Order: sequence, then structure tokens, then C-alpha cells
Amino acid sequence: MSVSMATPGEGAAARQRRRSARLREYLVGYSLISPAVLLLVVLIVYPALKSIWDTLTTVLVQSPTGLVQVSHSPSLEIYRQLFINADYRLDRKAVVFTIEVTIITLIVLFAICYPLAMYLRFGKGRLPAFFRTLSLIPLFIPTIISAYAFISFYQQGNFLDVLLQNLHLEQTMFGGRYPQLIDNRTGIVMAEVWNNIPITVLLLGAGLGEIDNSLIESARDVGAGLWRIFAGILFPLTLRQFLVAFILAFIGVMGSYNIPALLGPTLPQMLGPAMNDNISQQRLIIAEAEAVLTFAIAAVVGLLYVVAVVRQRQR
Repeated sequence: MSVSMATPGEGAAARQRRRSARLREYLVGYSLISPAVLLLVVLIVYPALKSIWDTLTTVLVQSPTGLVQVSHSPSLEIYRQLFINADYRLDRKAVVFTIEVTIITLIVLFAICYPLAMYLRFGKGRLPAFFRTLSLIPLFIPTIISAYAFISFYQQGNFLDVLLQNLHLEQTMFGGRYPQLIDNRTGIVMAEVWNNIPITVLLLGAGLGEIDNSLIESARDVGAGLWRIFAGILFPLTLRQFLVAFILAFIGVMGSYNIPALLGPTLPQMLGPAMNDNISQQRLIIAEAEAVLTFAIAAVVGLLYVVAVVRQRQR
């Protein structure tokens, strides 16, 4: 019986062939993802970095003739003026109003979606299946269509107002005066909650679906109530899905345009319509500063998600 021995030259050639094969794999993989990466750099990364650089190197100077000149030097003057200068008080209100609407929307959203996701997860029969289908409907309706639907249904003098008048319920419910639900903060919150219900319920439902029923049954056997089960079992085990849904809803609401523009008040505005107005008025540097602020707030929220997930894994 003979045993073949590889010579040093043959071993080096085999290693070289393996390196060449790996190199070909890397080149093929990078060539496949390069169009998407290039598109990301051109459409998102470069404009974002340019906006950050412009806002950090631009100073507005009032000339003797009353005209505003722009000079370039490292400075935070744009942000200082945005938060201090009286000329930009409407932009300051837009920042505050956007944060207020976002926080209120998230509170209402999760107050609705967590119980709904729990009902869909643990409920039995046809009714939970019906509500599961119903909760997905906003996912297939364009935002602008849902905004006009809210106007047609909730605005004063439209469907709901006329219906309550015909049923003689408006006097009993609202003292004869139908409340203004559109063109204010309420209209934005209602529409944003409506649009974010599907993805939030899906994410929370995915987390709840991973929980073993035996955990719930064991907790009930020792006398734990619904709130104790939620706080001690359901919420901790769905924390990651909650954080993902929170991030998506936060960024989506803060950066929305159609709903605030169609259902929100004229003043104050949310940042989306406010940035559009600044662009139309050729105040591009202020619009860039607002965009950078939006990005910074979203980045902070995203960082909180990363920290929370890391800490959860360490436990």
C-alpha cells in the first residue's frame, strides 16, 4: 500500500488556489452590493455629511445695507440663532411642537397596540383573527389617502359631525358644538397612530409569539394578575421588539410630512412642513439646520436602542 506525499510546491499551489478562490468570492460579493452601497452614499450619506458641514461652517452676518451675507468659518452660530434669535421663533416652535406630537403619538400608540397584540396572541376564536386582519389594513393604504379620509370623516361639517347631528347626539356629547379634531395636534396624533398600528402590532406580536404559554400558566397558578404577568413576563421578554417598534415609530412620526401638512395647524408646524417652507423661502441653511437636528435626535434614540439591547444581552 503506497501513501502519496504532497511536495512543498504542491502545497503552496493549493494554498494559492484557495486564496484565489476566496478573493473571487469577495470580489463577486462586493460587486453585488456595490450598486446599493453607491446609491446609499450618493443619496443619503453625502447629502447628510454636507448638511452637517454646512451648518457647522456657516455664519449669518447682517450687513449695513440690511442684507444677510454668508461667510464660512467653523461655528455653531446657526444653531445659536435658531434657538435664541427672535427671527427664528417659529422654527423653535416647530422643533418643540414636533417633539410634543411625537411623544404623545408614541404614548397613545403603545397604549393601543400592546393590549391589541396581547389579545391577538392569546385570544382564541374567529374574533381575534378578524381583528388581526383589521389591524393590517392601514399598511396597504397610502398615507395621503388616509389623511384625506380623516379630513372627510372627522373635520367639522363632514361625515361624523353630520351623523351626530342627525342622531341628535351632538348636543348630548359635545354640548351642541362639534370639537375641532382636524387642523390641530389631535388630527396629527390620530392619523400617525392609525398609520403606525400595523407594524407595531406585528413587531409586538412577533415577540409575544415567542413566549411559552407555560410561563403564563405558571404565573396564573401562583396568583399573578394580568398587570403582574405583563410587567414581570410579557414586557421584559418583548423588550427588544418594543424598542424596534419604538424606534421605527419615533423616526417615522418625527420625519413625517404628508400628515402634518394636511391635518396639522398652520402654526406651529412640525419640522417636515417647516423645512419645506424654509426651502421655498430660500432659507436653505435654516432648513439644513432643522434637518441636522432631526437626524441628531433620531441618532440619540437609535443609540439608546443599541445600549438597551447590549445590556439585555449581557444579562
